[in-house]
Amino acid sequence: MASRGCEAELAARWSAGIWRGATLQGASGETYRVVFEGRRGGGAGPDFRDAVLVRANGDHVYGDIELHLRPAGWHAHGHASDPRYNGLALHVVLTRSTRDPTETPLASGRAVPLVVLGDEPTSMLPLSAPSIWPCTGCAADGRNPTVAHVLREAGMARLAEHTAHLERDLRMAAVTGEEWDAPNRVLWLALAEALGYGRDRAALRQLAQSLLDDSPRTVDELSLPSVERLRARGLLVWHARWHRAGPWAAIESALRAGYSRDAVLALVAALRVPDRGAVSPGRAAIVAVNVALPYAAAIATLQNDAPLAHRVREVYLAWPGLPSNQIVREMASTLGLARLPRGAMAQQGLHHLWQHACREKRCQRCPLS
Repeated sequence: MASRGCEAELAARWSAGIWRGATLQGASGETYRVVFEGRRGGGAGPDFRDAVLVRANGDHVYGDIELHLRPAGWHAHGHASDPRYNGLALHVVLTRSTRDPTETPLASGRAVPLVVLGDEPTSMLPLSAPSIWPCTGCAADGRNPTVAHVLREAGMARLAEHTAHLERDLRMAAVTGEEWDAPNRVLWLALAEALGYGRDRAALRQLAQSLLDDSPRTVDELSLPSVERLRARGLLVWHARWHRAGPWAAIESALRAGYSRDAVLALVAALRVPDRGAVSPGRAAIVAVNVALPYAAAIATLQNDAPLAHRVREVYLAWPGLPSNQIVREMASTLGLARLPRGAMAQQGLHHLWQHACREKRCQRCPLS
């Protein structure tokens, strides 16, 4: 039992979905039904991310989950001052004493409810096995052609969504400094944020802005409390590499190089920074697919450049698989795919479905349900 074990055992039981469908009670008396326990957090940060809960009044709650045996673990582990926990929805503990608080403070100043599972959690267990989603195993039960089609369509929708976002930024852009024109500044900040995927996107974007304003020359000159220094080095190399013309000239030249697969290789080369793997080929591919191609599509729309728009689509279709992440792996497993889908477009499709339906478990929005 978890009461005799450790937090790792409690986390394993939570991850297995034992409390999915159960109604948990907060220390203040409020209740929360567990729709989805969340996906395992990777590395430092909350134990589970993107949990879905429902209050007694029917309101949905989305956020992260942190598990401890007792409330004291929160402060003992230094979470109260760690901004990585600011997205918490619930702090879940096995037991608490009457002296313990009913809420848990976050670094942001917000407080989240404390939920107590109790010494005998059987009363908290669902009456049946954890529910499965409507799409579970659909790729293995004869619907595989439908899954492939949906992933392609969702991948194109994700590209269109990113393109629309960058198109909006381009229309609103105004030059606020001397370095580069407004379109290049939009691209630069988007590239920096993509470099921070899985880390601290906002901090890397802020660093990119400071490079436009002050141009610090070394990582040691920068204040980086929460930014991974290796990626900061990659950002500095990019800045030096594109200092004169801005990033678009290099991106456009690579995009128009040779056949579609030639353009794939050229874009990765344009974005890669070999220095200690500051921007690995895999990270360069992620940045290219999520920013460089949508940006080029946005430019094509604004300039009415049909050949450029066609080129973006060709390269996107030709792009091989990207490095996998937890969302792609989890989605592929849920759908019953024997392996990760081939091609970046299908993998982006998994991300699109996750973002617009699966993350909040709004299955009625999903074409696979």
